[in-house]
Amino acid sequence: MSEPQLNLNQLTGQGLSNHKYDIRANNETPEDAEARRAQEAKDADLRRRIEFILFLAALLFVFIVFLSCMFVFWNGGSDDKKWAAGIVSAIASGLVGYLVGQGKK
Repeated sequence: MSEPQLNLNQLTGQGLSNHKYDIRANNETPEDAEARRAQEAKDADLRRRIEFILFLAALLFVFIVFLSCMFVFWNGGSDDKKWAAGIVSAIASGLVGYLVGQGKK
């Protein structure tokens, strides 16, 4: 026996104008839903790994720049010390800003 059919035109009639209806059609089988969730989990794991690798690469780059600036600051001339100190202070303020921003999540 088939399920009773609903005429959508009747839902928009005069007597029902203050009602809201949410109509959804889901043709996804349980196997499809399980496969989709498994794929989404794999994608999320890959995204986390990529973000972590990029974070480590950026951290390594900043550390190398910091060490280079410290070397110039200790061994360079007065003009070299000025730009090295500016870069070191920018790195330090960026680190503080990052750490303070982490508390808002």
